[in-house]
Amino acid sequence: MVTPQPTLPILRFATFNVAMSADQPDQMFSSLRRADNARFNRLAAIIQCCQADVLLLCEFDHHGEGGDDGMLAYFQANYLNQPQYGQRPITYPYHYLPPTNTGLPLFDGEDIAHAPERAQGFGRHHGQYGFVLLSKYPLDIENARTWQSFLWQNLPNNRMPKEYFETSVRERLRLSSKNHVAIPVIVGEDTIHVVACHPTPPVFDGAEKRNLKRNADELRLLHDILRNKSYLVDDQGKAGGLAEGVSFVVMGDLNADPRNGEGDKKMISRLLADANVQSELVPKSEGAAHFVRGRHIQNVSQATHQRGLRLDYVLPSKDLRVKETGVFWPVPDAPLISLLTDSAGKLRASVSSDHRLVWADICLR
Repeated sequence: MVTPQPTLPILRFATFNVAMSADQPDQMFSSLRRADNARFNRLAAIIQCCQADVLLLCEFDHHGEGGDDGMLAYFQANYLNQPQYGQRPITYPYHYLPPTNTGLPLFDGEDIAHAPERAQGFGRHHGQYGFVLLSKYPLDIENARTWQSFLWQNLPNNRMPKEYFETSVRERLRLSSKNHVAIPVIVGEDTIHVVACHPTPPVFDGAEKRNLKRNADELRLLHDILRNKSYLVDDQGKAGGLAEGVSFVVMGDLNADPRNGEGDKKMISRLLADANVQSELVPKSEGAAHFVRGRHIQNVSQATHQRGLRLDYVLPSKDLRVKETGVFWPVPDAPLISLLTDSAGKLRASVSSDHRLVWADICLR
């Protein structure tokens, strides 16, 4: 008699920039508590529609030092756990809110509310633009690794525009504009490391191109974590990056498109071309082509931003089997297009977000 083998679960990993950030520390939480703000219902409906098992939310305000100030618990209880636009509720029993460099003053006591560029990462309060990880499976937070405090000047062959920054700034400025984290997700007897980050946009700078160069170097840091480079030292003092042979999924708004936009296309292309990264099954949508116009945009079906850029990624390691991928971007006559458009059928970031949720279904073996 042949004993049937247990069916291995297919896990959906997803990333979504929800744009739940505001310039005042409690401003977004206050908006969330208002019953008349339908944007959050739409965001929750998108998340419920996709039903991810592991979900990274970018631009979600929280305590700058990490942990939930109540906003995540409220969003889960009053939005995700309640049916939205006919979608099935979703519950995440595990979460991780890492500390962030956004809004953290470079110098103690300095008020950066009106000078966010004087923070370690652009932000008007500590915790603005942070990211959070939600999971249906246990997160091994004790063994999470972070590279939040890694200095930009310590990256070998870095591209910091040294002539732009004062010496005191160069000696303090961290590379990660938010944080670079690697956290184990425990799925039965298997472990998958989520490697997450949200590099600064490669724009909003001057002739020195400090943001473009920082974005490129943040992508290098991400890539070097995957490649276990020896120069790396995490916030706990442990050397190196991910151990060779471990399973991982890179997730985040990387603010980089290999074909379009103003960033350094070489860095994101190198990450996508890495022999240990699966990038062949590119998440796509049918909806993007109906809304994005312009001959200058290449591979429009891969767009994850309403301007036609591919900025958001879910990239599994080669040892994981990818079954299917996608981008939540319905065609114009689909019922759920109302989660992205106004009453006139126009795309509006204010309806939900200017980014689209990106997902990948993964079989462990």
